[in-house]
Amino acid sequence: MRDPLRAKLNIIIVAALAFAFGLGLASALDFTPISIASNSRPAPKLTIGSPFGLDAADPSAGFADVVEMIAPTVVTIYVEQQVTTDRNRPRFPNPFDEFFQDPEEQDGENRSYFRQGSGSGFIISQDGYIVTNNHVVEGASRVDIELTDRRRFDDVEVVGRDPQTDVALLKINATGLPAAPLGSADDTRVGEWVLAIGSPGFSGIAGNNLPTTVTAGIVSAKGRSIGILGNRYTAQQLPNLSIEDFIQTDAAINPGNSGGPLINARGEVVGVNSAIASESGYYQGYGFAVPMELVREVIDDLIEFGSVRRAVIGVSIGAVSAADAEFYGLDQIGGALVAAVTMTDDRPSPAAEAGIETGDVIIGVAGEPVATVSDLQRRIRAYRPGQSVDLDIVKRRGCEGSGDCPRETVRITLAAAEEAMPEAVAAVADSENVDLLGVEVVELSPEFRSTFQLGDDVAGVVVRSVAQRGPFDRSFAPNADPRGLIIQDVNGMTIRTPQDFQQAMSQVEPGDVVSLLCLVPTSQTNLVVSVPIPNR
Repeated sequence: MRDPLRAKLNIIIVAALAFAFGLGLASALDFTPISIASNSRPAPKLTIGSPFGLDAADPSAGFADVVEMIAPTVVTIYVEQQVTTDRNRPRFPNPFDEFFQDPEEQDGENRSYFRQGSGSGFIISQDGYIVTNNHVVEGASRVDIELTDRRRFDDVEVVGRDPQTDVALLKINATGLPAAPLGSADDTRVGEWVLAIGSPGFSGIAGNNLPTTVTAGIVSAKGRSIGILGNRYTAQQLPNLSIEDFIQTDAAINPGNSGGPLINARGEVVGVNSAIASESGYYQGYGFAVPMELVREVIDDLIEFGSVRRAVIGVSIGAVSAADAEFYGLDQIGGALVAAVTMTDDRPSPAAEAGIETGDVIIGVAGEPVATVSDLQRRIRAYRPGQSVDLDIVKRRGCEGSGDCPRETVRITLAAAEEAMPEAVAAVADSENVDLLGVEVVELSPEFRSTFQLGDDVAGVVVRSVAQRGPFDRSFAPNADPRGLIIQDVNGMTIRTPQDFQQAMSQVEPGDVVSLLCLVPTSQTNLVVSVPIPNR
């Protein structure tokens, strides 16, 4: 062999050995790309903002270009859930039972069967991450996904779920997928055009399969709290840590579209379609979507930690009414009213440690004003457990009802939501004409206490009757019945007997606003009610 050729071969061999050695060294040292999260799960490569170069679509020209680009990212999610039936449970008689009953089912044993359902989702990264609703996949024993090109992925991975926000993250084993660009709900304005896209799958009508569906509307409101998530926790007697900060839209959202994207006229996803307000179970003009900023926070945590790390104050909160604003002397009708301060077995909640009490109003976080309950939740979720933040508080204790209530700023160290498995405990203030309020109250009898399993430490008077459309009655929703509530405090004065209540009300004049701390005996949760007394 000639020397020049031998020299070239030697160079090639040396280069190959060096390359192989380099690979081995990199493997030994475990060089990990920056895009890999701490648990070695690849982080999704998200597209932020529309890559299509689209301006906001002209409604008169339709949204066909936007739909054409986004529809391939929408998927159908099929779920299977195992259900066990109790054969011993009494059933209404069916005249056809004797014709269809399986002889093996006559032994009274329980039987299991699989229930199927479907929903929507959308791809957020080319490597297979898919966002949907928690309620679409919750309790599923199997999750299958079908793409718009009819490819099907069976028994896919559920990366994680967050019931508190109704968001779930799935992963399929694929690459080069079309991914939906993500936009901003914060930058979305009320009145903007939006599209709700879904892929319902089974329609329930003669077993038909429905491909991608599109509806158009506008953003009707932002920061909506409709109680749909919190009600589930109340029903299960679990602490309500739900975050409801929905985008409201009149774009039609129907069953099966849950989990699909809500997109703006530039083709950016601004929310995840989640719920409807309906008396029939079908769309009646109000749809709700989880805002994209909240969705991104959830999926970041699910990928990095496998669960959501959420910081909490340790309070139950409610909206501030016009009467509340008058009682507390607020500059505007805004803030979050503390209905209860929570405690754990080990230590008081962060709120209790900071001196926050039932009936206080949180009006600011880190110097920024708080307008609504969802506004407070939005600001707190920007922090991690263990971080500290200043809260601006209007105190109920020391407030004379004249609008001149004490104000203070407290520093609070936030706890992790998983540590807050609390029982609501009223921080009742220490020891202020029934006809003015329109209620009749009676003593808290032993029978009443026993019926609702109230401890000996629970004090107050029971609302026995309420004057229809009287001041107290008008402070509740039209269909609510406030009878049975336990009034524990009037304007900061502890109430133990009807005489205490009469004494406290004797100091109230027409035109005043009365603040009542009540206990709901059925759920043993607190309710702070501000009642305007009409001028005579």
